[in-house]
Amino acid sequence: MGNIKNHMKKLALLFPVFLFFLSFLPVASSSKGPIQLISPKVREENVLGINQWFPGAESTQSAAPQISAKAAIITDTKNGQVLYSKNIHEKLPIASLTKVMTVLIALEHKRMDDVFTVSQSAADMEPDKMLLIAGEKLTLRELLDGIFLVSANDAAELLAEQTTGDRTEFIKLMNEKAKQLGMKDTYFANPTGLDEDTNNTYSTVYDLAILTRYLIKHFPEVVDISSTEHIYLPITSDHQDYDMYSGINLLTTYPGVVGFKTGYTAEAGLTLINLTRKEGHEVIGVLLGSGDRRDEARDLLDYSFGKIRQ
Repeated sequence: MGNIKNHMKKLALLFPVFLFFLSFLPVASSSKGPIQLISPKVREENVLGINQWFPGAESTQSAAPQISAKAAIITDTKNGQVLYSKNIHEKLPIASLTKVMTVLIALEHKRMDDVFTVSQSAADMEPDKMLLIAGEKLTLRELLDGIFLVSANDAAELLAEQTTGDRTEFIKLMNEKAKQLGMKDTYFANPTGLDEDTNNTYSTVYDLAILTRYLIKHFPEVVDISSTEHIYLPITSDHQDYDMYSGINLLTTYPGVVGFKTGYTAEAGLTLINLTRKEGHEVIGVLLGSGDRRDEARDLLDYSFGKIRQ
């Protein structure tokens, strides 16, 4: 009996030590729970980000094509080499390129097969849209089809309303994520990129290159969606059928282009992010305020791959 008491005393003494070491073990997170968006702060004014990739210095523009776009960047995703640059840190409206961040926040909180029920407010969104009907149920994957192919504002609004259950919180997360990624010249006013009466969304081609590279690195499945020219979603007991074609002409006219996102508003003009994979390189291009995004993107890609071959 005395031995048992002695063992119990020793265990009692060792228990706090056991708890101390246990605190250092990793804790398994729920697959359904939200991903932590903001790293611990180093100081109150500095957020310790997790992104370690940034485009390099602006390139020399020897024999570069002349473009109407207000700002543009072409950068290699592997080494960050900037192959073309114009006003890369100028803050400009970005239109539906906003939805790249909307998609990222949704994917950090939801699975592709998670179901969203269409609200009346989402269904009432202005074009471009999937033409969602209130009460329908669609998966996150189906909503992403609409966002990438037809730049669906109704789908983006639905993600903002229901991903966390609070639209305002969702937009807050969009801006916090921008800080975390080192997007220093970006502000998101809404999940769609539509113009507001005041405090409109803005960003830079530099920041959008950072965002795009981060998204495709951590969620490569979005490239499969954005690279699809045509998607047909058949009618089910949950929703009507949807027949959607991509707005990215370069998918079929420029070998190697695999997406990524278009945008337009009267204030922003034509905007574009394109992702190109060829000759062993992966290149992100961003244009803001363009008058002819298709031809200008093509000319800049020709120029940039010419520089790579030198």
